[in-house]
Amino acid sequence: MRCLTLAAALTERGASCSFVCADTTGNLHDAIRAQGYPLYILSNDLPDEQQDAELTLARLIEPYQLLIVDHYKLGQHYCSKLRQYCQHIMVIDDLANRQHDCDLLLDQNLLPDAGQRYNKLIPKHCITLTGPRFALLRDEFYQVKRPAHPNHILIGFGGSDEQNLTAMAIKALQQLKLTAITADIVIGANNPWRAEVEELVASLPNVRLHVQCNYMATLMYRARLMLGAGGASHWERCICALPGLVVTVAENQQATTAYLDHLGACVWLGQAAEMSAERFAEQLCYYLSQPALLDKISQSAAGIVPADAGTPLVAEQIFALVRGLNGNN
Repeated sequence: MRCLTLAAALTERGASCSFVCADTTGNLHDAIRAQGYPLYILSNDLPDEQQDAELTLARLIEPYQLLIVDHYKLGQHYCSKLRQYCQHIMVIDDLANRQHDCDLLLDQNLLPDAGQRYNKLIPKHCITLTGPRFALLRDEFYQVKRPAHPNHILIGFGGSDEQNLTAMAIKALQQLKLTAITADIVIGANNPWRAEVEELVASLPNVRLHVQCNYMATLMYRARLMLGAGGASHWERCICALPGLVVTVAENQQATTAYLDHLGACVWLGQAAEMSAERFAEQLCYYLSQPALLDKISQSAAGIVPADAGTPLVAEQIFALVRGLNGNN
């Protein structure tokens, strides 16, 4: 999704973008095609970077000015092989756990040591874009903020929600004792628990379900509080000044979520395995009854992602790279 966001920004500025994706379960191939991008599909059982690179090269029919790699299992060997067809290379990462052969590296996460994490993992000439100042947010998140609705909750645990936290959260709504509670529930089209979620939502008159929506900013600006996962949603919440109760659903979400909690920009409830409907209900009830505390979290979150940065700034850096304006030819 963040690559689609970046591709849209680059296309708007005159670039021509193509995608190379593995044939994974729950893929977004239809979404990529729907936006008009050429798509090259690889097998999902490739044993190593070398074979992945060879098959990628076999799909390409012309040289590219830039390769953008957003894949936790691909690193230096893949990129070095692709240089024969790609003039420049950009890597999107947040693990900082492997060597990269790249000219531009983007890590949009906020960590105390963000500026030093990649010192020994990238070439000396590589330009680093670190922190939520470079968060890849869609155009919708740069609109004017609208007043939130009192006691309105937004629930979203990502596209797949493998732990079925969405159903747990809906059951928590059933337990809330506060009056006039309304909620928006967001799931992905490939959510394996969709039928159960739809049945639960049908029992609550003030709750609306949204499947694979493209208007997340509208829902965030409308909410007083969000219950959801970590990851890229952090930066969407921050630019919308939306207080968040956050559950980490993957190990790589924990450090950033803990740091944002420390800064007062969200509340880290813990890991998915520690959650229950009762805990969700307790936390939602407490924070909705503390408007001053929610305002404080909102103010802290708003200071994390500058309203004039994000995707446009990343696009500027990319065009500077391919045009040789930053010293890399």
